[in-house]
Amino acid sequence: MNDFFREFGASLERIAEKQLPAGLKRRVGAEDVVQSACRTFFRRAQGGEFQLEDSENLWRLMCAITLTKVREQMRFHLRKKRSLQNELPLTPVGETESVAAFEPVADEQSPAEALEFAEQFQQIMTGLDREEQQVIDLKLQDLSNDDVAEQLGCSERTVRRILKKVQAVLTRSFDAA
Repeated sequence: MNDFFREFGASLERIAEKQLPAGLKRRVGAEDVVQSACRTFFRRAQGGEFQLEDSENLWRLMCAITLTKVREQMRFHLRKKRSLQNELPLTPVGETESVAAFEPVADEQSPAEALEFAEQFQQIMTGLDREEQQVIDLKLQDLSNDDVAEQLGCSERTVRRILKKVQAVLTRSFDAA
């Protein structure tokens, strides 16, 4: 695989870099696109989908997959709700604004605040079912959704669904407070 990436990686990255619009480059890098293209190629090649006679055909196929991945990223990130036009730039600190406005209020919580947070957190956790509690516990251990799914023996989609459900519970709790 290293030889494969050494031979095609840099050239495919240049192709992806040229095709990605400037605004989209803030969200997606050419390397990400190429890695996705390589994953797709290897997955499909393992399934026996390709009959390649020489390296020229392989190169053309990799270019086609890479360009398709660029278009997919463009479609995804340019949809209305994720549109680049919806992004607002951070305004530079002017003479009328204070740098302190962007500084955290406090570096640490007071013991009373920490205790209040711990009590609220425990109350929320108690209101969740066992599976939701396990997901939250594993996510607090800084595991990815894929790792959580693997440990719980479920799909990554299930983990995302549970997290969305817990997020709704938290939103309702905070709105009520």
